[in-house]
Amino acid sequence: MLNFVRFLRVLALVFVGVFGAFRIAPAAACTVDEITLTDGTCKPVQFTMTVTSDDPTDGFDFSFNFNAKGTLYIDWGDGSSVQSISKNNTNNQRNVTHTFYKTSTIRLSGNFSEYTDSNTGRNYSTLYMRGGNSYLVGIGGSLGALFPSLGTDNKYKPLFRETFKGCTNLKGPIPPELFNGISGNARSNMFYEMFSGCTKLDGYIPYNLFDNITGISSSNMNYIFNNDPALATTSTGCPTGTTQFTTGYESFWNGHIACKPDEVACDHAYNGACPDLCSWATQLKTSTGLSFPLYATKVTTVAINVRQNDVTCYVPLESGNGDTASLNLTYNGNTYHAGVIDTN
Repeated sequence: MLNFVRFLRVLALVFVGVFGAFRIAPAAACTVDEITLTDGTCKPVQFTMTVTSDDPTDGFDFSFNFNAKGTLYIDWGDGSSVQSISKNNTNNQRNVTHTFYKTSTIRLSGNFSEYTDSNTGRNYSTLYMRGGNSYLVGIGGSLGALFPSLGTDNKYKPLFRETFKGCTNLKGPIPPELFNGISGNARSNMFYEMFSGCTKLDGYIPYNLFDNITGISSSNMNYIFNNDPALATTSTGCPTGTTQFTTGYESFWNGHIACKPDEVACDHAYNGACPDLCSWATQLKTSTGLSFPLYATKVTTVAINVRQNDVTCYVPLESGNGDTASLNLTYNGNTYHAGVIDTN
């Protein structure tokens, strides 16, 4: 028996010597655009919600409901564990609540196969901000990627009835890709009062927001932008850098209009416009030679302020990590980036 054990040891040494130690290759790390599950699996981020309060350190509960057959993956953005919630029917909404102590961006991913067949009442909405949640301040990504069209019947089409209704602190912009992944004929009440009462929702309605959806009528879109005074209207017009665009749905929008970014020729274009550059400098340069635009006035809420004497210039920042060549920083728990405009 001892000789046999010795034989196995020698055989193992020979195997290692000839073939090298056998190692399991580590799994590839998930990217910044993916959610890392507890088993190391990566799920693409499809939709985001940024939440905050007047004093996040006191703690605040953010709640939302979803109603779809499948699994929802939630990265709460505050360092807590990723949550996976599965539903095997569409007969009732599932309430999800989380307590925050700082401003956070919630990242969602999911796999769904069916929605409710009913069109009446917000209790059947695929996604619903419980009680018109005042803590929601921003959205990003595509609801259509998270809840795509799966077939022609109602039960295979998502319903966004009153999804963000009464979210009084929700600001724009409205993501142009919000409904990407949803196609075919709309279902009744599909967007009924979806953004109604979002009094701080600013910016404009993207001209291509409903491009892949057909058969839209008042029953699909009634009051979708009702009582949203900060959005561009026929009286205020489209903001600088954009032009009004007729989509054919304007009669359902309570005076609001769609806008299309202008084609611009300047090398410092931002969000479809050419804002004024700073008077004493036009670029913030890093030691590696990368350059970033310096604007005379802020074009985004979050910006890097560069001051010389009595003049302040601004580097605009967008949420996310940006491309490989970008200037990234973290503010209030969120990552922002500035894009490179010149490498000279």
